[in-house]
Amino acid sequence: MKKIVFRFTALFTIAVFLFAISSANAQWRNETHDVYNAPMGVAVKIDGDLSEWAEVMDTVTGTDGTAFCGVLFEANGGDIKAFEEYNGGIWNDANDHETCFMFTWDEDALYLALSVTDDTHEHAAAAAWNGDGAQLAVEPTGKREAGLPLFLYNIGLDGAGENVILQNENTNGSPGLVADDAAIVRDEDAKKTYYEFRFPATELQIEGEQFSEGMELGVGICINDGDTGDGQNGQRGWDGWYPHAVVYGKNSEKTGLVILSSTAVTPVEPADKLTTIWGTLKASR
Repeated sequence: MKKIVFRFTALFTIAVFLFAISSANAQWRNETHDVYNAPMGVAVKIDGDLSEWAEVMDTVTGTDGTAFCGVLFEANGGDIKAFEEYNGGIWNDANDHETCFMFTWDEDALYLALSVTDDTHEHAAAAAWNGDGAQLAVEPTGKREAGLPLFLYNIGLDGAGENVILQNENTNGSPGLVADDAAIVRDEDAKKTYYEFRFPATELQIEGEQFSEGMELGVGICINDGDTGDGQNGQRGWDGWYPHAVVYGKNSEKTGLVILSSTAVTPVEPADKLTTIWGTLKASR
């Protein structure tokens, strides 16, 4: 009887230990916006005008039916937030800073569009990421495990809103993005900054040098925010989609999952429909 009790106790202890290890290593995932099923059928022109993307917002949502806007993420320390303040930064609400994003694809490239609500544009440092700008991570296998190679790109619009600053931080031997692969436009009246990106299959070293239906990629989007107030310039916080793929280390396991879908979207007219949809969306949040 004593042997049976001892064995049970030992097995129970081992089970508790293994459960503790598993829990400690479990990667946090957003319950509703962890997976983005990227559609086809968008003829993207990299110019910062997102009008051709208008139908994508309605086509692709989280499992709760809401757009990929203001997506919650696990911040430093384990809190779940829509925005993470950093180094004395102050965030008030979604009108201060909020990121919405969309993906589409064709055989040659993966495309990303960002619509960022930002009350002030600040990029005095002119260092791609240190101020209002994007830090992007792509894990091209979609395995989202720790220690996998990441393709890292940083991009921002200078303080004058005239020049795009592009930094290919880590390309794993690929040439990197070029000027024609990225565009940023600031609309000061609307308090919006629009980004467009093209990631060629060759750049991401996709097997066969072409994308195809069903392929998966891990992606992290960190949109930094700087403001013009005293002590608020530079990188003072961020939001996006799994931004901890690139902040507090480069973490391939902390990416969201993009799945290339065969779903097609139909271009719409008029060109200003995007503005109408974004306005409706913001009003409902």
